[in-house]
Amino acid sequence: MTISALRKSLGIGIATLALVGGTASVATAGTSHSAGSAAAHSVTGKASAAAKCSYTSSIGFYCGYYKGSATVKTGSKGNAVREVQALINETTSYTPKLAVDGDFGPKTKAAVLWFQKTYKVTPYDGIVGPKTWKELRLK
Repeated sequence: MTISALRKSLGIGIATLALVGGTASVATAGTSHSAGSAAAHSVTGKASAAAKCSYTSSIGFYCGYYKGSATVKTGSKGNAVREVQALINETTSYTPKLAVDGDFGPKTKAAVLWFQKTYKVTPYDGIVGPKTWKELRLK
């Protein structure tokens, strides 16, 4: 299932939940997320050509660059950074879109801080550690 279809399906479930009122989990294509997390990652724009992310039951969202969860921060380089950049581009409404270049510079830090504050992933430090990876992947 594509991210677009998954997000659309989650959006319908969340809209239904909002109309009914209350809390529940939304399950789609073998995934289960709280309504808050699913709503938090809704995408409003087109997918970037840089990466096509998909959901896997073992990892969560995966964009083809990195399957792990090592901490990355300003100055980090490589595929883990590319994965963070692609996940933010593909699964959130953050603008402007990041260059998926594998360089964790000031633009990537600003995007990570935005992500952490928007989705209430503490601490708000611009570092992608275990909690931020988990929310990025919606796992």
